Amino acid sequence: MNCPKCGHAQAGEKECERCGVIFARLQKKEEDKELPSQGEVETAPVAPPKASSGFGGWVFAVLIGVLAGWYVFAPKQLPAPDGGQPAVVSSAEQEGKSAVQQSMPQQGGSNQDGLAGKLAAAFPAGSPVEQARNATVYIKTPWGSGSGFFVTANGYIVTNRHVVEVDATQRKALKDDVDKMAAELERDQRNREVLERQLASIRDVGVRRQVEESLQKGREAREKYSALRQEKIDRLQRIERSSWSSDIKVVLIDGSELAVQTLKMSDRADLALLSVDCYNAPFIRPVTDNHHFGQGQKVYSIGNPMGLRHTVTSGIISGYREHKGRNFIQTDAPINPGNSGGPLIDEQGGLIGINTMVLRDAQGIGFAVPFQEVKAEFGQYLGEM
Repeated sequence: MNCPKCGHAQAGEKECERCGVIFARLQKKEEDKELPSQGEVETAPVAPPKASSGFGGWVFAVLIGVLAGWYVFAPKQLPAPDGGQPAVVSSAEQEGKSAVQQSMPQQGGSNQDGLAGKLAAAFPAGSPVEQARNATVYIKTPWGSGSGFFVTANGYIVTNRHVVEVDATQRKALKDDVDKMAAELERDQRNREVLERQLASIRDVGVRRQVEESLQKGREAREKYSALRQEKIDRLQRIERSSWSSDIKVVLIDGSELAVQTLKMSDRADLALLSVDCYNAPFIRPVTDNHHFGQGQKVYSIGNPMGLRHTVTSGIISGYREHKGRNFIQTDAPINPGNSGGPLIDEQGGLIGINTMVLRDAQGIGFAVPFQEVKAEFGQYLGEM
């Protein structure tokens, strides 16, 4: 007979003369392998292949092992997203991607549900900076606009106080403009009435035509000026009648709006904390250790400058300054009107500070409030961060 293990041909039927295997024990071991383990789900029986003996059986076993190994470790073809040629991904790459996905921080619930999932589906985030972009919001008020960003999954938003607070100085300046425009319109009206009375006494055809053209241009300019004054009157009335609970709107990156539920403003710093009703919002995690952010460290500013919503700009940390007893981060990342209240982040999307102001008549000199100020002002509402 032939040994079922090494294929040696011999007359003995109990033990192989070459490899020394005991045939009975080998057969018992093979039978034990075929028995289902305890708790194994039963499947439909499959007819075993016909037994082969000798060298042919050994070759068959090796061939099956090679094919099984190739199936496990061979590159897998994944369908191409654009319908083109399928992408080839090795098992090692698949395991690496799984490890990366598992290591990504979960914000609130799953990133695929709630508000975070909705925004990620509409605006896929391929980088930490784009993830922070999705967490940044546009804040509209009757007196202006600015930026803000989610700092918790349950709907808390940080911004600047001057974004959501009616500025008494600004309101007075607007009222003064309205009164000044009213006086100018009244003076123009008197001049026009005098000119119209003189028109009847003009006999020269050429001069008369010039006066008529001048009156017509004056009427057109007056209509535009009156419309501009009315816009300022309407804005002033909205400010005077405004209520943060009904007039402040939070606009997300997909254009949807959320009403403000609560508003808290700092008495010491240019900071405010809003809340909106939402589930699993995308939020920006603060950097817990700011000591490694030295001069020259690259940073990104996200906001809505001049109404250009969710704009990302980059720069560096220029230094750390103190003004009126408050600490600020100086940066050359562009901070324009509308950027106020937006986040200043690092390359990993970690929150460093809140953009707040720029120096007038200067370029590349902006300031941000360190996030530690937010913790000091609103830590009781934000919990552990």
